[in-house]
Amino acid sequence: MKTKTLMITGLLSMISAAAFAQTPVAQVHQDNAQIRQDTREIKHDNAVIAEKKGEVVAGKQQLQAEKQERNALARAEHAEIKKGDIAGAKQLDQARRDEQHVIKQQKQEIKHDQKVIAKHKADKQEAKLERHEDKAKRDHDAAKI
Repeated sequence: MKTKTLMITGLLSMISAAAFAQTPVAQVHQDNAQIRQDTREIKHDNAVIAEKKGEVVAGKQQLQAEKQERNALARAEHAEIKKGDIAGAKQLDQARRDEQHVIKQQKQEIKHDQKVIAKHKADKQEAKLERHEDKAKRDHDAAKI
């Protein structure tokens, strides 16, 4: 009777050990699948951020061109004033003011885009830290096996 009990106990402990060993392995596979998914999402986020950066650079270049145009209008306005053409100077002044208004709006849009990019970067960094913590936990759990 003792022998049977010991054999059954040993068999049950071997079965429970095998079941325990299989569970973390399945978890590791699941974690690896999640990491692959996270990696794909990060690559997508990086592509979106790169696109936004390109848009910001293009916006800055356009803004620079418009500033140069505004400065040309200001020079033409001063030339009209020197000649004594007040009506022409007023028209150029209004055109310059309109241009300044457009430039101000574009600057605000660029700043908004930069804030969006910074938020994406912060979110990406947070996700990276979470993945690192998950990986460290998974490695720790795997080391126990």
